[in-house]
Amino acid sequence: MNNTQIENQLFRFTPPMEIEQQRIIDEIGGKRTGAYVIISLRSPRATLLIDQSGRIIVHGCKKQDVAHLAAKEVLLRMGEDDSGLTFESGPVIASFDLEATVSLEKVPDLFTEASFDSNLDCIRIDDDQHEVQILLFRTGRGIATEARHEKLVTMAARRWKQRLSDENLLG
Repeated sequence: MNNTQIENQLFRFTPPMEIEQQRIIDEIGGKRTGAYVIISLRSPRATLLIDQSGRIIVHGCKKQDVAHLAAKEVLLRMGEDDSGLTFESGPVIASFDLEATVSLEKVPDLFTEASFDSNLDCIRIDDDQHEVQILLFRTGRGIATEARHEKLVTMAARRWKQRLSDENLLG
């Protein structure tokens, strides 16, 4: 089985001072959308959402240090200091490959945590053991969402590969 690859990681940064959304719109060209202000950066390539409390949510980065640079850029462009900036890691979106095709039709009958998604032509697996949601396609490619760490995705993928193999559902 190929290694798990992180596709996206959510990071939330909290500056020591509250940043007003309107100030981000006026000073650096943020765009309001619902309860958030959005900023897209080219370098580092990231999309930032600023919530009503002034927290900066960074999407599109795989590593914390790159996400920190994105949040820092916003603060510096506004003339604010980034010292005291704290962060939290959010869910991971990762992909993996079982290196075998999967017979999807029988999976929901054998595993209660799996259901067929006809819109995507895949199986949705709610893996409570590893606290991850998996979309598993006929090709053996999988996408994991809501994961806390890359290693949990790898463990879940290996477990499901073994379970599917035990039931002769892999090609």
